[in-house]
Amino acid sequence: MIALVTGGAGVVGRALCRELLKRGLCVRVLVLPGDAQAGALPQGVEVFYGDVADYGSICPAFKGVDVVFHLAAILLSTKPGAFDRINAEGTRHVACAAKKAGVSRLLYVSSISVTYPVLTEYGKSKLAGEAFVKQSGIPWTIVRPTLVIGNGGGIEYNMFVAYVMRFPVYFLPGGGKCLKRPVKSEDLVEGIALAGLLENAVGQTYALAGSKVMTLAQMAQSVLKMRGERHLMLPMPWWIARRLAVLKSWIGGRPVTAEQALAGFLYDAAPQIENASRDLGYNPGCPLE
Repeated sequence: MIALVTGGAGVVGRALCRELLKRGLCVRVLVLPGDAQAGALPQGVEVFYGDVADYGSICPAFKGVDVVFHLAAILLSTKPGAFDRINAEGTRHVACAAKKAGVSRLLYVSSISVTYPVLTEYGKSKLAGEAFVKQSGIPWTIVRPTLVIGNGGGIEYNMFVAYVMRFPVYFLPGGGKCLKRPVKSEDLVEGIALAGLLENAVGQTYALAGSKVMTLAQMAQSVLKMRGERHLMLPMPWWIARRLAVLKSWIGGRPVTAEQALAGFLYDAAPQIENASRDLGYNPGCPLE
């Protein structure tokens, strides 16, 4: 069986390649031309270069493929239209190329942010991607990861750690009561592989999260404890947080819009994982224990 991993040069993509190779699959990756991370791919993978935003450039990678794991996406951007062009239209291109090539299975890595009560531009683009996958005519499975931690991955978590560690005093909007269910990168990768390979996962959408629900305040305390620090948290009322555009620079800097920065502090991301446990045998741990 030949598996194609789009976005395979990323941290999660490389780990997924190793997982699929371990399971005996022939692995092919689609990476951006000139991506320096392509040199870090595991031995034995076949590399194709292309941009999901350019349909013609990606078609050759799909020839002879049995299953596609679509990871290619951008998480952070302040450029107008970037999320729609890469995450939404890019997913439509992947679905069309897979259909044309006769691919028999499509696994889409979406995001838990599509469940937020008010969607960011990123969340809208991932939800649009889900719709394209469901309309593809290919047997599909969708996974929605939560906050990813470990092995160099998890951009959002790394930004949160940098924010909490930056000064002796830090502010958490709403007092850090927002609920999260972070997931270890190893557990996420295993869940993605199982969801894309098991027949009983076809037509299903799974949240891939860790075993424990935590508040942001608890996560911050865990981060500080692991690093031997004792910084002071001060609650920030939401009406102040919403009006402080400077909060964006405290949290994430230029690549992050204020809307996206605040969404992570405002909306819970602590989904149930019972269906993934039942169908996939998904049994994650907690990355902050």
